[in-house]
Amino acid sequence: MLMQTPLPTAGVDGDDHMYNTADMPTRGVQPMTLTYVAEPTRSETAKDYRGRRRVWPGLVLLACIITLGVVSISFGAKKSYENATARLTSVQTAAAKRRAIQDGLGDDWDVADDGIVNNPRKYTTKSCSLPNYLSKNGQIVAASPNGTEVAVGIKGVNWFGMETYVIDHFEIAAFLQRNGFNSVRLPVSVGHILDDTPPALGLVNRQANRAMNLKSYMTTIQSIVQALGFRQISVLISIHTLMPDDNTGGLWYDKKVPEASVLKSFDLLAKGLCSDEYWNVLGIDLKNEPHKATWGDGVAATDWVLGATKLGNHMLSVCPNWVGFVEGINGGPQKGVIDGKEWTYYNWWGGGLQGAATKGVEFATRNKMVYSPHYYTTAVAPQDYFYDGKWQLMVELPDDRLRTRVADSMFVMFGFLAGTDAAVVMGEFGGLYATDKHPLFTTKRTTDFTIETMVQNKYAGAYMWSLNPESAYQFNPITPGSYTEGLLLDDWLTPNKPFLKGMEALNKLPNVRPFPCFFDKKP
Repeated sequence: MLMQTPLPTAGVDGDDHMYNTADMPTRGVQPMTLTYVAEPTRSETAKDYRGRRRVWPGLVLLACIITLGVVSISFGAKKSYENATARLTSVQTAAAKRRAIQDGLGDDWDVADDGIVNNPRKYTTKSCSLPNYLSKNGQIVAASPNGTEVAVGIKGVNWFGMETYVIDHFEIAAFLQRNGFNSVRLPVSVGHILDDTPPALGLVNRQANRAMNLKSYMTTIQSIVQALGFRQISVLISIHTLMPDDNTGGLWYDKKVPEASVLKSFDLLAKGLCSDEYWNVLGIDLKNEPHKATWGDGVAATDWVLGATKLGNHMLSVCPNWVGFVEGINGGPQKGVIDGKEWTYYNWWGGGLQGAATKGVEFATRNKMVYSPHYYTTAVAPQDYFYDGKWQLMVELPDDRLRTRVADSMFVMFGFLAGTDAAVVMGEFGGLYATDKHPLFTTKRTTDFTIETMVQNKYAGAYMWSLNPESAYQFNPITPGSYTEGLLLDDWLTPNKPFLKGMEALNKLPNVRPFPCFFDKKP
């Protein structure tokens, strides 16, 4: 119960004087009452208090300010990061443009995870299966693990050296893809394979080729293969020399590099490259230009039919998915009908396959052998059949006569094999092109008519020589000397546009397309 009682009317002032309320002025004076509560008879609980909790309004405002600040900072940081990334990409794109081959075919930008453009730290694995490559019905065929077969015509290029300080392998592969090339013939040395020799220090620009593993010869090849595979470009490994400093090996072995060592190099190539990771490796060109060999005479030391068969079968024993490319020999003077009359002529090194008409190369596994002749021009060695009379007189032929001479000489050397079951892929052809000094451009026209002949006779493909600008030739027009030309100019950044344009004729070969990436796996 609440009790009320009136306050007393007397009090004490600050000097201890007694005072009476009646004596105080009435202005501002209010009567006061004192209220008290009786002692509770039970303990109190929280339920006895139902007052409303009061929150300081400033605290809500502070929370809003902090939240807004965090959001603003996050947004600002994100915007700042995006701007910084955009600036980095812009700078890196400009740098990539300076490194790019200026073929004018549009931008092709690949941004790595750290923002660097067109210089990946590694290549994304495509998860392709290694096809079973075949040579059948006159074509190269890629067969998937589930049996799907795709015929692929080869528009190829030779790229020797495998590395350069000036240009990076990413841009080389991109340039080749942009211009419709789908295969690279990669010359290697048996000695380097056996020793697993890494590239010389300083030969490769490591900063511009971050994805290249340069620890050894094999890892360097693997890096090149992956860069080309990223663009669906296949690779043919060419056993070009026995030793790196010796380009004269006319047989598939010699005293320094016996046949057993060559077979060992095949083992190492298969160990390093015969897998899904390197699905775009076609196989091996068993020996470049065995010009000292014989054909089918049964002499084990020189018979290239025996040698190629042994090498091919060994390759298939360690990598049954590959195909073996077999070149021709030289064989000394030959006779054949060219332009309506019988000529005595010499084969180009690697071009003599006349013996295959009666005794061909056969591997233990069917559909695994490819004939791969070479054919050149006056730039390598002048021939009478390229001129009207002796070549020394340099009387040039009109188009129709030169076209016939080229087609007929190709036919008697190796062209008769085109259209048979085994594919025919030209391993090397070309010469000086834009720099030909003939008044009527006989050297250039010879290359053009070589392509025409291959297209008309449905060759399975060809590898032009070469991408490299330092490729040397001995005659221009018929004057001995040292002359260089390639698909790129000396700076490795400027395309040789006339030569590049001339190679567009290869697009007319049957089934020229990117090499297929099969995703199905072996059961």
